[in-house]
Amino acid sequence: MNASMAKKIGFFGGTFDPIHFGHLNLAIRIKEMHGLDQVLFCPAHVSPTKGDAPPVAAANHRLNMLQLALEDVPGCDPCNGEISRPPPSYTIDTVREIGGELFLIVAEDTAYGFGEWKEIDALLELAPPLVGVRHGFDPKRLEQLPEKIKLKVEAGRCEIPAMDVSSTEVRERLKKRLYVGHLIPGKVLDYIHQNTIYSP
Repeated sequence: MNASMAKKIGFFGGTFDPIHFGHLNLAIRIKEMHGLDQVLFCPAHVSPTKGDAPPVAAANHRLNMLQLALEDVPGCDPCNGEISRPPPSYTIDTVREIGGELFLIVAEDTAYGFGEWKEIDALLELAPPLVGVRHGFDPKRLEQLPEKIKLKVEAGRCEIPAMDVSSTEVRERLKKRLYVGHLIPGKVLDYIHQNTIYSP
C-alpha cells in the first residue's frame, strides 16, 4: 500500500468502565475534524496509572459493551489489543503492534498525565496526540509537562463542545438505581442489566 492510500487511524485507549456518550462525542468529533478513516477504541486490561483502582467490570464485559455501543457508528471499532495481553497495558506496545498512520486520541485531563506514561516521547512520535479540549487548557497543569511533550499537546489541540460525563458518575447512578439513559447507549444499558454489572 503506498503512502497516499494509508488509512489515518485514531487510537483511543481507556478503561471504558462503561463506555458513555462523552467517549463517543470525543472520538467522533476528532475523527471528523481531522479526516480520520477509523477510530479504534481499545479497552485497557489494567491501566498502569490506575493500578490502585482496577476496573469494576471484567475485560470481556467492557469489550462487549464497546462492541454494542459502536456497531452502528461508522468508522469506529473496538480493538482487543490490550485485553488479549497480560496486564498492565502500555499504549506504546499496542501502537507498535498496530502500526500504520496513527494518532493518539485523548481528553485534556489524560494529556496532563503524559509525563508518567511509558516511552511517551517515542509514543508521541509514532502517534501524534489529538487532544479533545472542552474548557481550554489549564495553564498550570500544561506547564508541568516537559517542554517537548507540552508542544505536541498544544499542537494537537482540538476544541470540542463539552459533554461532561464520567464512567464513575454512570456507575454511581446505576448503584443508586437512577436513570442513565441520557449518559450511555441503550444497548449498553441493556447489557449491564442482563449481566448484573455495577449492581449495588
